[in-house]
Amino acid sequence: MAIVWAIGVGIGLAALAGLRPLIPLAVFILFARLGWAWGFKVEGTPMDWFHSVAAVAVLLALIILEIILTRTNRSLARADTRLQLPLAIIIGALVFVAILSGEFSSNWRWLALAAGVVLALLGNYVHTGLAITGGGKDPGPALDFTVVILSVLMMLVPPAGYLLLLVVLWLALRVRRLKRMKYKGLRVLA
Repeated sequence: MAIVWAIGVGIGLAALAGLRPLIPLAVFILFARLGWAWGFKVEGTPMDWFHSVAAVAVLLALIILEIILTRTNRSLARADTRLQLPLAIIIGALVFVAILSGEFSSNWRWLALAAGVVLALLGNYVHTGLAITGGGKDPGPALDFTVVILSVLMMLVPPAGYLLLLVVLWLALRVRRLKRMKYKGLRVLA
């Protein structure tokens, strides 16, 4: 049963990393340091360094850098937008592997790494769709708050990750349909 809970949390946090990379990572590290990981093992795993003091310091530095990039200057905000996808991929993969490292052997970690990348890419695809529906603007603090609440929910109720996966897949299909409808008239001109 612990494997099912760990996969649920990993799916949820990796998909949320595509929306806002640092928030799911911060929630995971906080819950792991407090020992609030429910239903699966986090301590004593090969990825135990992930919730160490050094990891918290690096996370804090990244959060401060992100705040500076997004809130100070428009050209710096563009740099943050360009860095969001690689950061989402890295964090999605690492969070998924860190969660599953206590439940699976080392051979399965490569599969978890690939699954984390795919889930982060899926979350990022939904994020770009949210920006399209918002007229090209990032949803901002509303999305931040939503990702915080959903990340906490993933850690407290691990099966919610499976439900979040279904919602993210549904939103990705909606984004795909929205993009097809938006660019349908432009294909005639080409």
